[in-house]
Amino acid sequence: MSGRARPLLAVLLALLSAGCRRAPEPFGAHTAFLPVVFWSRAHGFLPWAARITLTAPGGAPALVKLTRWPPDAADAEEDVIVVPGGTSRRVPVRTPPSTPASLYFESRSPFSVRASIVDRRGLVSPLDVPVLTREDLALPGDSLLVGPIVSNDAERGHFGFTFPGVDQGAAPYRVRVRLTAPGTGTLLHESSFVLTGLPLTVEDPWKRFSLPAGTPFDVTVTFLGGVRGRPVATGLWVYGIISVRATSTPRFLATRVVRASPPH
Repeated sequence: MSGRARPLLAVLLALLSAGCRRAPEPFGAHTAFLPVVFWSRAHGFLPWAARITLTAPGGAPALVKLTRWPPDAADAEEDVIVVPGGTSRRVPVRTPPSTPASLYFESRSPFSVRASIVDRRGLVSPLDVPVLTREDLALPGDSLLVGPIVSNDAERGHFGFTFPGVDQGAAPYRVRVRLTAPGTGTLLHESSFVLTGLPLTVEDPWKRFSLPAGTPFDVTVTFLGGVRGRPVATGLWVYGIISVRATSTPRFLATRVVRASPPH
């Protein structure tokens, strides 16, 4: 089997097993969620690498459970990492190459996470990944707003959907997407569809949603819940990334949550 086929096989096997799962019991009250990490080494991609660090503050150690989704192999989906008090540890990425993935951390003890996507050559500024908690994520009925997504001579953007791997059993999720003109709110597109059980990046939203090339837009995603009616233990997130064409330097856009009900 080729090297490129092995990560794909691991993802397919994980998806098949996720269909009969239910969310596990929480490992601890302290959580951190990295909505998207990625790395690449294939021809035609910038040589991105993910750098992730766990820190246990003070003198108490932290026992941290990590769930990767998708992992690069079935045995890499979950890890339990011991971080001695007052120290930091690098976290192995263990996700498929050139594939957006999420990382979800849980612990009974306080900890912190830092993550960035870096150019191995050092030519492009690092992309600092936002660190969220379980309480930040959207529940069924909530809406996520991000934008504007642009494509012009200076910049190009895209957006994506993501969720913690501990909630595989609640997926697939149904969402409603509204694209509107910045400033005026004019409706450009509206549709509902079902996400697969994996994080989804919409690299070319103009083609995907039949918009005139380069039309700027804001995104509103309403989380309609799981198609199988299973309870959602964590939630959904939508992110936007803008890259400067001249330098390939990326940045995250701010995402706002509008609650349909009080957060968990």
